[in-house]
Amino acid sequence: MTAPILITGGATRLGLALAHAYLDREQPIVITYRSERDTVSALRRRGAIAIAADFSTDQGIIAATETLVAECPALTSIVHNASTWVNDPDGPAVLDTLALMMRVHVAAPLYLTEALLPALHRTEAPSVIHVSDHVATRGSDQHMAYAASKAAMLNLTKSQAKKYAPTVRVNALCPALLEFREEDDAEYRVHAQQKSALGIVPGFQVAIDAICYLQSNAYTTGTVLPLDGGRPLKMS
Repeated sequence: MTAPILITGGATRLGLALAHAYLDREQPIVITYRSERDTVSALRRRGAIAIAADFSTDQGIIAATETLVAECPALTSIVHNASTWVNDPDGPAVLDTLALMMRVHVAAPLYLTEALLPALHRTEAPSVIHVSDHVATRGSDQHMAYAASKAAMLNLTKSQAKKYAPTVRVNALCPALLEFREEDDAEYRVHAQQKSALGIVPGFQVAIDAICYLQSNAYTTGTVLPLDGGRPLKMS
């Protein structure tokens, strides 16, 4: 039987779309999720293993890791997709926000990958994918904590790629906006589409294709793959 792929943050948006894409091709999966919701139940009905995980505290990261080690004796790949996103608060509260972002985007992927390394080594050509963000390479004046932690994730990608080579490949994806949220108004949607040279918001499939590429390409490690529709071309 094919060993599963672990997707953190598999209950919403890209993580959810990726989970269903794997299941469509009969690839077993394990997901983590922060809150119980209908999407989790739907994935369980399709055969996914779903594990509640709170990456906002050190204790939550450790507890989730212990559960995953017990549930996953072998893993084909890990997709570190769990994420949190809020505006920077004013004053001292920004320190708590930065600590939260660093736990979710850096501490959890670091600790989880190290603990699950034996499970990865039990499969052929294992890989780890970090889902970062376009703003990791350009910054954000309203989401400085988020952008800084996503940039740290890219550095972690390079470090893990060095440490785990040649047996485990570690790469990162840097997507810009892939799909609108229901609450995004018309003005925002027009403005967002104009940010890229291609002028589209493509949907999650382009990221799924990119993740599968990074997982399957045997000569790729330590790579940061942009997925931004040519946004840097519009900024020049």
